[in-house]
Amino acid sequence: MDDRFRIPASVLRAELEGDQVLLNPETGVYHLVNDTGSAILDMLAEGSDLQAGVARLSRETGEPVDRVLGDAQAFVAAMVERRLLEPVT
Repeated sequence: MDDRFRIPASVLRAELEGDQVLLNPETGVYHLVNDTGSAILDMLAEGSDLQAGVARLSRETGEPVDRVLGDAQAFVAAMVERRLLEPVT
């Protein structure tokens, strides 16, 4: 799996009542993102690679790195599949 990702320019990102919502205008589907997903998106938007983001999230939450890594990889893979994230090349 690639290590750097970004939200494509065509995807709309907004906060709604404390939650993040992403809209892929190509599909017209809204996606509600939980707090952990929002933290991952924020770190990726700041330019962090996935490994650095996972390490930071593990420190902040106290969860084991392996668990955070697995969850983060699954989240990113789902977001890429929905065309809400793309690898940075």
